[in-house]
Amino acid sequence: MVRPPGSKSLTNRALFLAALADGTSRLEGALAAEDTRLAVEALRTLGVRVEADWPTVTVHGQGGRLGPASDTVYVGTAGTVARFLVALAAVGPHAVRFDGSARMRERPMAGLVDALVALGGRVACEATFGALPLRAGGIEMPPSGGTVVLEDPPSSQFVSALLLAGLRLEGPLRIEIRGDLPARPYVDLTCAVIEAFGGRAQAVGPAAFSAEPARLAPRTYAVEPDASAASYLLAAAAIYGGVVEVPGVGRASLQGDARFAEILEAMGARVHRTETSTRVEGTGRLRGIDCSLADMPDVALTLAVVALHAEGPTTIRDVGVLRHHESDRIAAAATELRKFGALVTEGPDSLRIEPPAALPGTTVPVDTYADHRMAMAFSLAGDVLVRDPACVEKTYPGFFEDLASLGMVEVP
Repeated sequence: MVRPPGSKSLTNRALFLAALADGTSRLEGALAAEDTRLAVEALRTLGVRVEADWPTVTVHGQGGRLGPASDTVYVGTAGTVARFLVALAAVGPHAVRFDGSARMRERPMAGLVDALVALGGRVACEATFGALPLRAGGIEMPPSGGTVVLEDPPSSQFVSALLLAGLRLEGPLRIEIRGDLPARPYVDLTCAVIEAFGGRAQAVGPAAFSAEPARLAPRTYAVEPDASAASYLLAAAAIYGGVVEVPGVGRASLQGDARFAEILEAMGARVHRTETSTRVEGTGRLRGIDCSLADMPDVALTLAVVALHAEGPTTIRDVGVLRHHESDRIAAAATELRKFGALVTEGPDSLRIEPPAALPGTTVPVDTYADHRMAMAFSLAGDVLVRDPACVEKTYPGFFEDLASLGMVEVP
């Protein structure tokens, strides 16, 4: 039994909502990793008192106020920190400067900027429109609310960011989606955490969401283990014929990636899920699958590596969002899978993987592209040398120790 660390997505959402609440909140089981530390430091830069005794974090809420900032808010490569805080600042009275890593400067924000300006917020990009570095906020009165339209948003984080901003407006906000919304469960997760802090945000149809202005209530919030992180541990059992049980991530999980076990079951693994846990047992035989991961793109790399060990091809569809993460994960995965002899067909938003008849008999060096998910997924591929394994610090600092504890994989 292995319990992964707390969910990054839940930790950062809870941190930001606790900062907006009236009073002191306590987060239990919070993830201690690069992205969440960046979130804590960003809040401190914005004047919020945060005491981090990981995995417990105490946040002294500002009653909806953020800033003025003591310095530039540095977001690193943390998309949630960049997009969520830019949205919150854009509709507030204090102008805040945001910047991030070279890769974060390349990640898209234009649609979010357009939406914030359309609502009456203020955003000024310094170099390239819709990209960091930028300044957000500095308006006398909060915008009145209204309806905003997102056309084919490249990330569900745009919607979540606007929902958070909606809490600071004068009137209700409606967000309409035209086209596809990748990773929709993350928006549902945002709504659930907003509700947990006493706010109101919800889906109002298949392609629309709403939020209302609210004074948030402080609370003690228990963070679930990270379902994306759990995918690697469960996949190890499916690939190598062992048994892994992950407590805290089951049918009742708020996280869409908790359903990855269903993918493993469809490929031939034995799966038992309760409301609060997931158990996977390898059967020694996996078969390829054709599936859409539109709702859980973060597990696409895990599935791609499982596909190396399956009989027959695997096709992963509807994951174009992966081109805009810490790396272009579709291109990176295709490159690394070919090192193992796989025949890989790369589409704009898909991968088709035909596994080799046999894996290489020598150690395969794997490049990670400074991407934590590449490192964790490809550590399961076989006899590998993972280059830059330290990049897992972004979301799962103890990953290799937990993987070694399973006794199934030789850990780099």
